[in-house]
Amino acid sequence: MDVANVFVSLGVKDHAAGCDWWSKVLGRGPDRSPMPSCCEWDLTDSVLLQVLDNPKEGAVDTVSLRLPDLEGEIKRLCAAGIAVGEPQAVPGFTTLRIATLTDPDGNTLNLLGGQ
Repeated sequence: MDVANVFVSLGVKDHAAGCDWWSKVLGRGPDRSPMPSCCEWDLTDSVLLQVLDNPKEGAVDTVSLRLPDLEGEIKRLCAAGIAVGEPQAVPGFTTLRIATLTDPDGNTLNLLGGQ
């Protein structure tokens, strides 16, 4: 199997609100809207995040992003009015910490920092 892209898809009840929330979290609007029910961001060259007007049908409910500056991103999100949980140590790792937040539909976003 030769995989060119990985799509992480989140179903939401209110598409406009979901796209707005994820735009705030990612610090930019979507890279494209390939159809009216989908907004899409390129997270890396091969990983794409899709917010779909398709609540809980065939969608995942957790996205985890490893960040080079966890504290800086938490400050930015809090300044944008997005509640972020206090970072916690991840057992079994030297410095890895996790902070968790949820979108308006209850999808989980884990922010990871460290090793």
